[in-house]
Amino acid sequence: MKKFLFCLLCVFALGACSHDDDKPVLRCGGYDVQMDVLPDGNSIKANINGDELELVIVPSASGSKYSGVLNDIVVVLWEKGETWTMMLDEEEIIDCVAK
Repeated sequence: MKKFLFCLLCVFALGACSHDDDKPVLRCGGYDVQMDVLPDGNSIKANINGDELELVIVPSASGSKYSGVLNDIVVVLWEKGETWTMMLDEEEIIDCVAK
């Protein structure tokens, strides 16, 4: 699973080559989400519209799901296949596209 996630993030990195720091960047509704896998492989650092947070891997029936809290809002980034979804407080579900 870690190798798959790493490969997927590499694909996003190649797609985002025009971005200054060459990190995967997603557009989730009105949010720009930049991700960086942390060395432990079980968490990612995300920058969402300039705000940073760490998301840890959580159990998922399929794909890779990461959860964290930003400004009292539970943020979930969920990768399934080549699709990313962002959820805010489990109420707002936003489809993401590579930027």
